Amino acid sequence: MAEWYESGVPWFPTKWGAGDTLGTARTLTPEKLLAAVRLVRTGRVLPLGHPIFLGMPGRVATHGPFHYLTSQRVYDHRPPIRSATSNKFGAALCRLEMSDHLGTHLDALNHIAFDNKLYNGIDAFENTFPTGSQKLGVESGPPIVTRGVLIDATEGSERMAPGVPITVATTERFLAEHHLSVGPGDAVLFHTGVSQLWSQPDRYNEYYERSPGIGYGLAQWLGERDVALTGADAPSSEVSPPERDGTRLPVHQYLITKCGIRLIDNLKTDELAAQGVYEFLFVCAPLRIQGGTASPVTPLAVL
Repeated sequence: MAEWYESGVPWFPTKWGAGDTLGTARTLTPEKLLAAVRLVRTGRVLPLGHPIFLGMPGRVATHGPFHYLTSQRVYDHRPPIRSATSNKFGAALCRLEMSDHLGTHLDALNHIAFDNKLYNGIDAFENTFPTGSQKLGVESGPPIVTRGVLIDATEGSERMAPGVPITVATTERFLAEHHLSVGPGDAVLFHTGVSQLWSQPDRYNEYYERSPGIGYGLAQWLGERDVALTGADAPSSEVSPPERDGTRLPVHQYLITKCGIRLIDNLKTDELAAQGVYEFLFVCAPLRIQGGTASPVTPLAVL
């Protein structure tokens, strides 16, 4: 059976309407938020984002390096550079340079295209400029406060093997064992064990070309459920190399371009998995970079 991208069957407008630019963020209703808040029991907060540092993991050939510099030191506030102050004032400032896809980051709906068409058929040529996108930029999506669900796909091992897809069967088995379900508006996260290697950039970087992650069948399963967001603790969230030869990031393309589902790559899920926490209040507010294709984020699991 031909896939959606080769069938010739129209794939837009989406179920949300011809003018929609939000995708499944439309499922983030006040009712969904209020139900998610009731999941908070202890008041503990676990960060789901990795530290950003010089030499951090990354696909440098594509995204470039992370650069960070202390551009003003507290003791630069002294004569003759600055006038002396009675309160002996000093302040430090730093400059940073990075791709919006470095570290733990949220992909926007302008990130991936099919045949030069973005989500809901928006023309990439007309929409994309050196200064950003007119539509679908990361600033156009809402803050995400919803129910979070963690799927531990390691099945008792320390880490999934490189190149192994997370399947529907694994996901449904895990959900059944823990009496959980997945539905519209949920943030569904996957633990592969790769996040444990973040502090070892050389080892983590090996997973950029060969990694466990969301398989294509599982992407379709997530799309059928209108989840608000998904992602994994691996460089691209999806399995690499792709299951089908001749494709590039087909899971990203299916979720973002066809379904309007945002992804978070390079999640930090090891603490949640180690503590056996699989349902929680999920909070993520990306930087409102106008026209940006992604934003560095530190999502939170509120327990």
